[in-house]
Amino acid sequence: MNKKISALVLAFGLVQMSGHVAAEPMQSWLTPLNKMCFSHNGNIYRGVAAPGELKIIYGPYTAKCANTYHKFRLGLVLVNVQQLKNGVWVDRATKDISPAAQYGSGTFRVVIDNTKNQTPIPYSGGTFSVPL
Repeated sequence: MNKKISALVLAFGLVQMSGHVAAEPMQSWLTPLNKMCFSHNGNIYRGVAAPGELKIIYGPYTAKCANTYHKFRLGLVLVNVQQLKNGVWVDRATKDISPAAQYGSGTFRVVIDNTKNQTPIPYSGGTFSVPL
């Protein structure tokens, strides 16, 4: 008896859903590919920021999605996330070990600012996940 009731409830639910989906225009529930947000994941490889150097460790990359997180996981090194605005790189996050935030859309890069130091800064690398 329980199997028959379950089958009836399931069938009723599917009929309701199919009527709703069929009544909706195709564009309202099917997002065009050029408007979808994709995530790009990968590795940041080890290196050294020389004395006086602004070392770009990832990027530049362009994010089209405004509401998706940019995430960077690094070793014990402080990095800045910068965004290109009117031809100038502007800090969005500074001196952070693992920045993760919704920076919005635009062109970004991740740097180690060693411009004021006389010693090299080695970094062991890490991972990233950014919207495209």
